[in-house]
Amino acid sequence: MVDILPSILNSDFWNIKETLNALNKSKIKEIHIDIMDGNFVEDMAFGPKFVKTLREHTDLKLDLHLMIINPERKVEKFIEAGAHSITFNVESTFNVMNIIQKVKECNKKVGVAISPHTSISSIEMILPFVDQVLVLTIKPGTSNSHIITEMYSKIKELHEIKNRKEYSYRIMVDGKVDDKTLRPILESGADAVVSGGYIFKNEKILENIETLRKIGIKYD
Repeated sequence: MVDILPSILNSDFWNIKETLNALNKSKIKEIHIDIMDGNFVEDMAFGPKFVKTLREHTDLKLDLHLMIINPERKVEKFIEAGAHSITFNVESTFNVMNIIQKVKECNKKVGVAISPHTSISSIEMILPFVDQVLVLTIKPGTSNSHIITEMYSKIKELHEIKNRKEYSYRIMVDGKVDDKTLRPILESGADAVVSGGYIFKNEKILENIETLRKIGIKYD
């Protein structure tokens, strides 16, 4: 089954309890949380306290994407707040292996994210050590962009490397994932997708998730 992770950043914060209740009733297993510092990306969003609050109101796994400069300074705080997995952008730090080791020592999943301009070759040496690779199909921190279809080839490349070298990382995709783009994303070899704008576009959260699930079933 393809993993579908709703991105809480796109939800209605005014009705966050209702949103969590709906997600708790769905068949999903994880919630995706974008952490932004206003430096690596222009916007700012969420901190350890918000993550801790979510942890208190749901048993779903919390998958964090740290879009922040020098994420090694904040990793432990987010893990203490309740993160199940931590993904960081390879472009945001010079301490990649240090972060991977730190997260692993806390018995949590660790992932690396790549922006559209970043090559697969730049992360190939660390692929044996990560649990997931997050492919961003739009510029980080933006919301109105169109999906960059050239990223499909990077998904395929990651899929080929994974199979050829028998690695175990999950290939996850984030950026304009909806009922139209999901098919080519999965055909390229993705194992999981993050969707916010589509899932939370209206109050029919469960129906929107189910629509994506039905598309994903064809690729199991």
